Amino acid sequence: MSKKFIALLIVVIAIAGFVIYRAFSPAKVDTAISYIDDGRYAKALRVLDSLSKTAHYEEGERIYYYRLKALLGFINELNSDYEEERETIDKSKDNKLIDKLKRDIEKINKKEGLDCILVTEPKCYIFTAGKPYDEFIALYPGSRYRESIDFEILQFMIGVHVNTIDPIIEFYKRYPETTYLSSLVNILFKALASPSITVKEHTETLSSMLEKFCNKYSSSAQYYRIFRCKGENVNLRDSSGTFGQITGKLDKGEIVVQLERSMDSVQIGDVRDYWYRVVSVSGSRGWVFGKYLEQVPVKQAQAVEEEKFTIDERFATWIDSNTPEGWQHYFHGYESAISFVKSSNQNIVKVNTQDKGGLYKKTGSFQNITCKVKGRLIRGNVILLGVVGYGGYAYVITLMPKSLDACGYHIPYDTSLWHEYEMRSEGKIFSLYIDGELVARKISPVKHPLLTSAGIFILVCQDGGSAEIEYVKVK
Repeated sequence: MSKKFIALLIVVIAIAGFVIYRAFSPAKVDTAISYIDDGRYAKALRVLDSLSKTAHYEEGERIYYYRLKALLGFINELNSDYEEERETIDKSKDNKLIDKLKRDIEKINKKEGLDCILVTEPKCYIFTAGKPYDEFIALYPGSRYRESIDFEILQFMIGVHVNTIDPIIEFYKRYPETTYLSSLVNILFKALASPSITVKEHTETLSSMLEKFCNKYSSSAQYYRIFRCKGENVNLRDSSGTFGQITGKLDKGEIVVQLERSMDSVQIGDVRDYWYRVVSVSGSRGWVFGKYLEQVPVKQAQAVEEEKFTIDERFATWIDSNTPEGWQHYFHGYESAISFVKSSNQNIVKVNTQDKGGLYKKTGSFQNITCKVKGRLIRGNVILLGVVGYGGYAYVITLMPKSLDACGYHIPYDTSLWHEYEMRSEGKIFSLYIDGELVARKISPVKHPLLTSAGIFILVCQDGGSAEIEYVKVK
């Protein structure tokens, strides 16, 4: 037997072994997440269903969360695939077509192990009967993921219940301190544009929601569409002018949302202003002269003492062009992956590599921490910040294109822009803030395979990547 033949045989056996290993090695949650990101929802559901049978309690919570995300994605696909049939049913209520669609859904349910149903009122759409969600809530009643799932369901339901804002109101009542407040108000504004929407029974809840939004997002464009009536018994008219017919009244202090503004300002008496088409939280609609409106006052926050951090690193001093003072390179031999860029009066530390790179600073073990990092992703996947504390548990933020991962909590986000990311521990869990806004809570630190010793790790990547950091603060 020739040496060439033996070598070829070894290669074939190796390839076959690798293929068999890939085919029979257990799938992981990260595999399912990548399927979800790629829009392969059915494949993700199969992986997650398999994993849920053997997962421990905490991992099971994460699996159920992504299982519901995959299910919602799959349902959106089904509604898109059957869009023509659904539109026909909305117009004609064709019973034969309804029966056919129900049979098709039943076949899909049997194949994929799902519980999808056909809803025909008020609009025709496909949704889940609710079994996976009910199981999730029963197993994890206080889950950190519930708000995220409920918000995704809200986005779907508001599209099919076009003549009501009830889903918005129910969500806000359940989560009055919601991290999705800005998005919720955007959805509300779109809904209020429809004249068929009734809001009268939700006056108190809408006032609370809009006032809270104004205090939190007073620099946003939406803030400038929210007003308070500053006159007594102010007329609403059916057109922009004093000649318009009176359609209703506004009470002093009543909050309104601007739907439209007149093209030009006009002079009425000694005041020149625009006319605004508005809807009030009590349900009144019409045009009102700007003289009688004012922006909702923003409550002034009490002065807060500037936080003091044990570590406040701004990378002002460097040992050489690749090493900031007080830091060590995580991968020996890959020092050139790190550099700094001058920006105004700041030093921006940067990782840029096709291979490995990263920095770390040795510290003692933290039991409770608050850490902030301002940075952005340029390409690849990069651990922007990892803090390993008490018991070897790590608080980790990994930036990826169009998303980030906080200890297994996957969040869609524009990571290419500069943001301040903050992790605040609360016992055995932590909350994540981005630019001061609470984004996720009840996240558990993890035992990270790469970050094992107590310390602070920044800009760590193994398979190539590039990112920048302006500062790191830890206490």
